[in-house]
Amino acid sequence: MARPDHSTGRGRAFLGAIPILAPCTRAIMRRLDPVRREKHRLMNDPSIDLFQPFPTTGEDRYPLLFAELARKLDGMERPRILSYGCASGEEVRSLRRHLPHAEIVGLDPNRLAIAKAREQDGHSLSSYRIADAPDPDETFDAILAMAVFRHGSLEDDAPATCTAIMPFARFAAGVARLDRVLAPGGWLAIWHSHFRFADCAVAAAYEADRFTMADHDPMTVMYGPDNRRIDTISERAVLYRKRQTM
Repeated sequence: MARPDHSTGRGRAFLGAIPILAPCTRAIMRRLDPVRREKHRLMNDPSIDLFQPFPTTGEDRYPLLFAELARKLDGMERPRILSYGCASGEEVRSLRRHLPHAEIVGLDPNRLAIAKAREQDGHSLSSYRIADAPDPDETFDAILAMAVFRHGSLEDDAPATCTAIMPFARFAAGVARLDRVLAPGGWLAIWHSHFRFADCAVAAAYEADRFTMADHDPMTVMYGPDNRRIDTISERAVLYRKRQTM
C-alpha cells in the first residue's frame, strides 16, 4: 500500500497561514474546484436573489410532511408542485414517491445542482430550472420552501440584527413571489425559516393548518419585521392554505 502524500495539504495550510497569501490561495482553490466556483458566483452576483447559499439536502428529509401533502392533494388528477430551492433534486424525487402522478418543478439558481438533478431524475413529470424565482405566469397547487429562508451565518452567530445578512424585507418579497403563483385553495409549506410567515402581508390570505413537524424541531433563531432577533418565539406551523376567495 502506497504511503499517503500529505505534501499538498501541508502546502495549502502553509499558504493559508500567511495573511497576504490567503486571498490568493482561496482564488486558486475556486478556480480548481467547480463547487467552490459556483458558490462564489451565487454569493457575488447581485442579479441572483440568493437566500441559503449552502445546498445542503438529503433524501426524504420530511417524510411526514410529504405524506400529509399527498393526503391533502388526494383526488387531484395531476397537481402541480413547486420545490423552491430544490438543490440537486432530492426533494423532488422524494415527493415523487408520495405523489407519483404529480407534475413537479424543481427550481434552484445553482447550475451544478440542477445539472445533477436532471442527470438523476428522468421522470417525464419532473422538470428542473436554473432560476431564483418561479415564472409569474405559471400556477401551482402546492409550493414547498423548506430550509430556504435561512442563512448559516444567522444560525451559527445569532446576531442581534439580521439586516446585513438577510433582512426581513427580502423574506417577505420572496414569499410574495411564491404567493403570486399559488392557486387559490393551494398549499404553501415553509419550514426552517428565520422568519414567521404570519408576519408577512400576504399571510392575511392564508389559514395555518394544524399539521406540525413532529419529527423536526423548529428554528430557534428568529427575527421580526424590524430585523431584530426575537428570543421568545419559534414557529411550529408548516402548512398554510390559501383561501379560495378574500
